[in-house]
Amino acid sequence: MAVWERGFCGLLMMTATAVVLGAEKKPEPAGPAASTVSTAPDGTTIADVSAFPLPGSAHAGGAELTMVDHVNRMAILRPDRTDSQNKYHQDLPHHVSLLPYAEVFFQGGRANLEDLPLGTHLFGWFHLGPRGWFEVRLASTDYEATVKNEPNERSPESPFCRVVRLEDDFTCDARCGRVWEIVSVDPEAGKLTARAVPATEAEQLQTSARTSASVFQPPPLLEGEQTFDVNAATQVWQGDRLSDLTSLEVGQRVLVNRTWATLYGPGRLTDIWVDVASRQHALDRQANGFVEHERMRGVPARIEQIAYEENAAGVVTASCYAALSEAARAAFKADTSGYLAVAEPSLRTYDQGNDAKPVRYRSIETSENPPPGDSGLRLSFHMWEMLEGIRPGRTVRLWPASWPRPTLPREERLHQFDLRPPLIDEDGHQRTTAPFSRRPIP
Repeated sequence: MAVWERGFCGLLMMTATAVVLGAEKKPEPAGPAASTVSTAPDGTTIADVSAFPLPGSAHAGGAELTMVDHVNRMAILRPDRTDSQNKYHQDLPHHVSLLPYAEVFFQGGRANLEDLPLGTHLFGWFHLGPRGWFEVRLASTDYEATVKNEPNERSPESPFCRVVRLEDDFTCDARCGRVWEIVSVDPEAGKLTARAVPATEAEQLQTSARTSASVFQPPPLLEGEQTFDVNAATQVWQGDRLSDLTSLEVGQRVLVNRTWATLYGPGRLTDIWVDVASRQHALDRQANGFVEHERMRGVPARIEQIAYEENAAGVVTASCYAALSEAARAAFKADTSGYLAVAEPSLRTYDQGNDAKPVRYRSIETSENPPPGDSGLRLSFHMWEMLEGIRPGRTVRLWPASWPRPTLPREERLHQFDLRPPLIDEDGHQRTTAPFSRRPIP
């Protein structure tokens, strides 16, 4: 018998043995399924990746960005300290994932997760994940944690693990119509005292963050007079140039961003924008960067309905997600051509340069007062070749014909050999699947 024949017969014998052994093992009866609590005590609800949430159903809070996986739209936050917390429960990591329709704002403009510097203090609006509401077991003291060998590994905020909106202090104050009036400044002592006051009409910024904010609960803002830390790393912006702490004067009305918030008082200022010109310059720079990112990767949208036709064709209706620039809104026009690529809820595509299919936009509709996550822009288009990923509730990316569709860096694409490292899930354990993905991580 030839060598290959002996090897082949051995393989058949091993396979047959495995089948027999597998047949002899009886599956254990499944235990009762645990019921999911779909609403938190404060009314926060579970967020579905295939449906927009109800207005006012998100949990608001402040936190600092401590880790980012921008490709999979995941992050770890350090929640703000509060007087009601046990000191042993403070500063614990809060693992979160951005919903596909989540909005991010930085310096007044639309942003992506990679635009946010580590250490930036943020205000966030969160929903419950698929597990719903659950109590996080926490040891009340370090001694108890040592005795029980159950260290506090995650924040009590962990049930709120799905992000629907993030914004920095600059954006939050700008859209709320507030500025900080300097009361005193001492660069040598590293202290700046200011009080929150209403912005004048001339100080108001036209930020897109104000458009959709009405569907969210108010954030936990700092009020009254506060004393912030400043140091040589604090950047002072005046007009289109960078200044220093010695240029600050009592009575100036500024916007700020913070880090180390609530660790030592209200935090240390990373940036100070002294005048309206500097704030507008920062907003424009950020907004322009978002538009370029959007043009390269397409506009994310959710499939609403499909009218199937013969030969795998059909008419599709899709709602563009809230993270939509005004430039993109104006670029989509009826009776024009474009492209569509199937995406995961993480917004990652497979190979947009080759996989994208041509579409023909038929109608463009705009709805008033859309729910959180919805831009209100609804596109109807014809497709000659429907794909498996084009189903109601699924996420796609759309391009007008005039936009580029470059091949993205490999780490941004979904690939059978995924280059992203193993991830950490909302419970603090290593993931076996990407967030919202149907594929295992190798």
